Amino acid sequence: MKQHFRARFRALTIFQVALLVGSISVLAWSLFATEFLAVPVAIGIIVLLQVIGLLHYVEAHVITLEDFFAAINYEDFTRRFMEDDVDVELKEAFNRILGRFQDARAERDIQAGYLETVVKHVPVPFIAAKSDGTLSLVNNPARRLTGLPALHHFTQLAELDPQLPDLMQNIEPGSQQLLQTRLRDVPAELRVSVSEIRIAGEIERLYSIENLSGELTARESSAWRNLIRVLTHEIMNTLTPVTSLAQTAATMLDKPDATDEIREAVTTIARRSEGLTNFVSRYRELLKVPQPDPEAIRVRDALNSVVSLMSGELEGVDVGIDVKPESLEIDADRQLLDQVLVNLVKNARDAIADSDSPQLSLSGKLDFGRVLIRVRDNGPGIADDAMDQVFVPFFTTKREGSGIGLSLSRQIMTAHHGEIVVESDDGGTTVSLLF
Repeated sequence: MKQHFRARFRALTIFQVALLVGSISVLAWSLFATEFLAVPVAIGIIVLLQVIGLLHYVEAHVITLEDFFAAINYEDFTRRFMEDDVDVELKEAFNRILGRFQDARAERDIQAGYLETVVKHVPVPFIAAKSDGTLSLVNNPARRLTGLPALHHFTQLAELDPQLPDLMQNIEPGSQQLLQTRLRDVPAELRVSVSEIRIAGEIERLYSIENLSGELTARESSAWRNLIRVLTHEIMNTLTPVTSLAQTAATMLDKPDATDEIREAVTTIARRSEGLTNFVSRYRELLKVPQPDPEAIRVRDALNSVVSLMSGELEGVDVGIDVKPESLEIDADRQLLDQVLVNLVKNARDAIADSDSPQLSLSGKLDFGRVLIRVRDNGPGIADDAMDQVFVPFFTTKREGSGIGLSLSRQIMTAHHGEIVVESDDGGTTVSLLF
């Protein structure tokens, strides 16, 4: 094809140049061979027309090439050349080439759109950052995780935690790191993986972010359930016959020939067995969290209901309720939610029992698509060495506490696909429920 165009262009050019040379020769001859001025003038006009025709022929090729290269340079693959009498075959070839470029770009755009759709909807949050901090890609899970729908620059992550941008940028490419940070004023543990990619000659960093807080909570809760299930099975298999035998023996000892010492010993066995049975029953409570039956619940109504229920125990306590907006609702099991709130309010009441001016604050707000309910007291706070154990079953800092309130509350929140977070300092303790 290329040789055909070249041969055709060469032949036509040589023909026109030869014709022009012949015309010029005739013009030179006519100037000396004839006395009639009209003959050289006519031949001169013919020569001029031949020169103009040759220039037009060459310029037509040049213009066609310039338009073709401009279309390639500006990626205007919709451009089409009119197939006139000049360069018909060449323009047909250019049109075919531009058509192939257009098809290739359309296929590329389809693939890019497909990949962009996949990245945006993959469950793992992804962020792609340029060297100047501009974000070229933020998928939907990343927006949900950060709660920043208009996330365009890396520095905007400082709204979540002022140290978060520096922590993420200091991670070496090709590695991953666990970051202890905060997301919308809630403690979180993130696993961040970083890789570098080159796009259009520029290096970008691709961050994949995983929020491990909920995952760790679910795994920890599952481990505790398995442990408790085994303990319950083994202990109950032992206690049931012992309790039955002790009670039978105690009944037989009602006969006159029974001694007081034997009666007292057997009664002690029965009493201790019953106490151990009650102990195991409390274990069972952690396993009996039913599957939630969610319904629409107004947060203010739920908080008011709990305060009214415990009004006698909250006498003398400055209780405040703040819900924004007033119509804030959640989808939850009402009985299970009440159980959690009652546990939290009881813990707060016990924490401020010795306070001169006890205060209890219950609040609810909409937090970037999530509902956040908080119970805060102004007690002395929880000791640092006890903070890591507050969700451990039967761990308690209270003399008469059972130690299952927060454990059971975590089970309920996990069943609702939510989280429970405890924060404490010298100014008091805050428990946050995230739905």
